[in-house]
Amino acid sequence: MDFGTTIDDALSYTKEGIFQHADRWLKLILALICLGIPFNGYVMRIYRGTEPAPDVDQWGSLFVDGLKLLVVGIVYSIPIILLWIIIYGSFVLAAVSGAGTNYAMMTGWAPNLVLLLFMYILEIVIGIIFPVAAIRFARTGSFFEAFNFHEIFATIGKIGWINYIIALILVALIIAIPVGIILFIFLVAGFMMNAFITAFLAMIVILLIIAPLFSVFQARYLTKVYDSAEILE
Repeated sequence: MDFGTTIDDALSYTKEGIFQHADRWLKLILALICLGIPFNGYVMRIYRGTEPAPDVDQWGSLFVDGLKLLVVGIVYSIPIILLWIIIYGSFVLAAVSGAGTNYAMMTGWAPNLVLLLFMYILEIVIGIIFPVAAIRFARTGSFFEAFNFHEIFATIGKIGWINYIIALILVALIIAIPVGIILFIFLVAGFMMNAFITAFLAMIVILLIIAPLFSVFQARYLTKVYDSAEILE
């Protein structure tokens, strides 16, 4: 896989489809404000391989597709949520019920390290599987296909497990580094000016403005990674 070409394609797709179309950019910001549901629907359109970047229209369709993708994401999250409840449930209940007889348990409480490690491993596994599952769901329109692990693993195998994992790490770094820099700048600014609330609100606005760019870039990038399975066949 040519990672440079994939990154360049995603950058061009985002630049020509979103950055150079202010009206489309503003609509995507609105889609994010609407709990992100219609934005998920827009991502589904990108996952289907739409070229160039599609218009932000037919909002009813965007909401329906977005809800479907949200449901798939929730189902994938259930094992992690259950593990979290098992690990932290007793501590949360003790905290909610107050101190007194529960104080000793709260101060002496420690998570089950084996379960905690298993939860982190499960998060990584789901994080690896989910992009392919989401794109497969977008293209087939079938909930079953989002959980067809045989075909999901087969697709990743065609891409190449090492190539695929490197691709995920690369896109995570490309997004995390600038976002981390923005968070750091506003954190320092809030500390220096003693205006944390103002800095926090300004940071939220900035992230909301740039979020469509990062999200569209990521969706296009993952789509090209997915499509490489067919090219490499």
